[in-house]
Amino acid sequence: MQTFATLLAPHSGESFLQNNWLKQAIIICGNSPHKFSHLFSWQDFNTLLNFHHLTYPEIRLAKSGQTLPEKAYDNLIKSCQDGATVIIDSLQTRLPVLAEFTANLRNELGHRTQINAYCSFPGSQGFACHYDSHEVFILQISGDKHWRVFSPTFEFPLSKHRSNLLDPPTSDPYINQVLKPGDLLYIPRGHWHYAVAVDQPSLHLTLGVDCQTGIDFADWMTEELQENPLWRKSLPLLNSTHRQACRQHLRDLIQKWIEQLKTDEFIDRYLDEQFIQGQPSTQFGFPAQVGFSLFPEGKKTQFYRPPKPVKITNLSEYRIEICTANKRITLKGISQEVIERLFQQTRFSGIDLCNWLPKFDWEADICPMMTQLVLSGVVLVEPPQL
Repeated sequence: MQTFATLLAPHSGESFLQNNWLKQAIIICGNSPHKFSHLFSWQDFNTLLNFHHLTYPEIRLAKSGQTLPEKAYDNLIKSCQDGATVIIDSLQTRLPVLAEFTANLRNELGHRTQINAYCSFPGSQGFACHYDSHEVFILQISGDKHWRVFSPTFEFPLSKHRSNLLDPPTSDPYINQVLKPGDLLYIPRGHWHYAVAVDQPSLHLTLGVDCQTGIDFADWMTEELQENPLWRKSLPLLNSTHRQACRQHLRDLIQKWIEQLKTDEFIDRYLDEQFIQGQPSTQFGFPAQVGFSLFPEGKKTQFYRPPKPVKITNLSEYRIEICTANKRITLKGISQEVIERLFQQTRFSGIDLCNWLPKFDWEADICPMMTQLVLSGVVLVEPPQL
C-alpha cells in the first residue's frame, strides 16, 4: 500500500491500522511543510475558481456553523472578507494528480474515496461541532488551523444519522492541537470535531473514505434476491385467517437465505464485485481507444495502466478473464503469469513487452493482445510528444 504508506509517513502504517483506524483520531506531523504541495496549492485553488464552471452545491460557503445561501457566492470576495469558508467538492474529478491519488487509495483500501478543498480565514469557523459518516483525513496545505476532536456519542453513524439532530459532547476534546502545513489529521467516523483558522489564511484538503458496511452488504443481498423467483413470489393473504401460512412462508424463505449466506461463493462474489468497481483516474485515451494510432511509435509506444483494481481469472489453459470496473475481457493464448506481470506495471513500452514475452512475436501476438486491452480502456496509449 505505497500511496497510503506515503500519506501516513513518517508514522507506521501497521501501527495506524492497529491503533487508530476506525478507533481513535491522530495527528501525524509531516517531515516537511511541503509534504502535500505536489497534490494541491493556492495556485490550484485559484485555477479551480477561474477556469472551472463551479456551481452550488459543488462550491459553497459556510460561516459560524451555517451553510450560506447560494446568493452569497455572487460576491465571493466580500463573503470571504466577512469570514466565510469556501468549500469545493470532488476535486478528484477536476485535477489529474488528485484523480490518480484517490484512485490509488481506492485500489489499496478497497473503499470509495473523495477529496474536498477548504479555504478559511483567520479566526473564522466554517462548521459547528459535528461528526461525519465517513473516515476523514485532513491534509494541511497552507496556514495553521486549530482542531478539536471529541469522543463519539453515536457509534458508526450512517449518512442518515445526521449530527445536527444530536447534542455535541460536553466533555473535553481528546485532541486539541494546531495543524501546520504538511501535517495530517485522521478523524474516525462519528468522532465530533470542529476547527478554527489561526493567524493566516488556511488551505487544506479533506480526504473522505466511504467504507462499505454490513448495511451495504444487506442492500447488495436484497438486489441479489430480486433475481430469485422464490423471493419475488407474492406472500399469502395478510389477514388473520392466513397468518400461519404467511409465517411458514417467511420461515422457509429465511431458511433458504441462511443456507445461501453460509456459502463462501456468495460472500466471495460480493467481495469480488466491490473490489473490481475501482475508481479510475483515467478512463479515455484518444485517439487510440477509438481505434486510431494504436501503436504510433511501434515498439517504442508508451502504455499507461490506470490505477484501478483488476481481477484475473484463469478460465482454462491459456484463456484468461480480466475483470475491472464494468469491463470483462477474455484473452486467449497467454498465461495468467504473463498477464499478472503486465498488471504489476503502471507505465511500460512495447519494448518492455517484448522483453517480458521473448517467445511472443510483436506483430502476431503482442499487438493483437494490446489492441484488445487498449480498445476496452484497460490499458491506454500515451500520445507521443510533439
